[in-house]
Amino acid sequence: MTRRRGIRLAARDALHVFVGDTDPEAPPSTMVSFYVFDARGGEAPIRTRGDAVTWIGERLHRTPALTRRLHRVPANLDFPYWVETGVDPDDHVRYETIGPTSRSGLHRLLASMKERCLDLSAPPWEVHVLTDIRGVEDLPEGATIVALLLHHSVTDGLGAVEIARALLDDPAAAPSTGGRVVAVPGPVRAAVSLPFRYARMLPALVAARRARRALGGLTASGEITAPRPQRPRTRFDTDAGSAWQLGVVRMPLPEVRAVARATDTSVNDVILTVVSGGLRAYLASYEEIPTDSPAAIVPGSLRDGAGAESENKVTLMYVDLHLDRADPRERLRRVHESAALEKQRIRRPESAASVAAVDASPAFDLAMTIRRAHRGRVGPTGDVVPLANTTVTNVPRGPVEGLRFGGSPAVEAIGTPMLNRNYGLVHSVTSLGEVLTLSFLASDSCMPDPEQYERHLAEAFAELSRDCLPPGARTVSGTGRDSTPDGRLEE
Repeated sequence: MTRRRGIRLAARDALHVFVGDTDPEAPPSTMVSFYVFDARGGEAPIRTRGDAVTWIGERLHRTPALTRRLHRVPANLDFPYWVETGVDPDDHVRYETIGPTSRSGLHRLLASMKERCLDLSAPPWEVHVLTDIRGVEDLPEGATIVALLLHHSVTDGLGAVEIARALLDDPAAAPSTGGRVVAVPGPVRAAVSLPFRYARMLPALVAARRARRALGGLTASGEITAPRPQRPRTRFDTDAGSAWQLGVVRMPLPEVRAVARATDTSVNDVILTVVSGGLRAYLASYEEIPTDSPAAIVPGSLRDGAGAESENKVTLMYVDLHLDRADPRERLRRVHESAALEKQRIRRPESAASVAAVDASPAFDLAMTIRRAHRGRVGPTGDVVPLANTTVTNVPRGPVEGLRFGGSPAVEAIGTPMLNRNYGLVHSVTSLGEVLTLSFLASDSCMPDPEQYERHLAEAFAELSRDCLPPGARTVSGTGRDSTPDGRLEE
């Protein structure tokens, strides 16, 4: 009998599987990214479901992760394995003709995709094709949107970009082929190996304890700054349970870069400051600006550090948004300083070592740890929350040239942040070509008026640009359309 072979999930990837096992009511670990195509361009736009299925099917050979499914080892005696399986693209492609619609109606539809649970007994991905979108003022008339849905155990945001670009005909796309293919153990073999896996975890636990002590010493000496353990509660710190709405604000990427250059900061710093300004204005409209400043979770890359063997190669930074600073340029300077402190912290080898025990954990232990944490979970209470109040992720999508669906050229990418039951507002930043798109998902329970928040974000960028750039330095987006005061695009 031939033994099944597969690729063993790393601990950081398996986390997304075990969390779903433990808490089925939690927001699903589904990554969703949208690509907008101008169906008026090109010679052969995709007009039928059959055409869409054929297009995706002909490109699956370029995306190894999409031809695998999870094989579970009983009782989590070992981590799951990715095993090759037959894939019928007809089972994974959804197709819908939209026709005339409203911007808010389309955004509600797009937001609902974040709540889809992907079937882990099959390759956990879907492609949703929305065609003939008409009447939405900030999209080309008759536009097509292609949405790629991936389970987070497959890859992280940058990995999802490579998969999407491969499906959208970029010849330079390089999706991960995964790890080493090995024999998949049965339950007996996995159980026999478990004590040895625990033995290998012990040195990592000892090293992690030493690293945490070292980090404490570095913090006490002032060499690094630890994140503040508490932040003020806002209306967004809620166990979000209502429907989600999508908001989208566009900015010319050359102008964002010009602001960063003029202030000796980074694009990330500029966007965090725009989020800070939008939050400040929105909370002020409800007379709810906190006396202390909220903070944002910002993923940082680990592509060259600990956990690099996993497909999810990120760690978390906690960046103060300095809402207490009314002057935009001063707020940008403060945000830049806070982000620099967090980058310094996560780049210390002691920071990586302090959490390396996760990578060495046996599957059974990791799953039990997640269960214990879920049982001990306490809902939002009091006037403070731990560490942060929202999230801001930034995943560039690369050049727009060469991306197409059928004969239709790509004009924009829209990201969606991962949902978190503790936050009613989360942000995503993407760029495709010369257009930077700041999108957010907001729970109706804490933000019934996302259009107002869109306006505040657009105004925050306009104000920051006016303060930092000389007159006439405002640029034009890569689509050839200017950004209007409310952040939308016009011809």
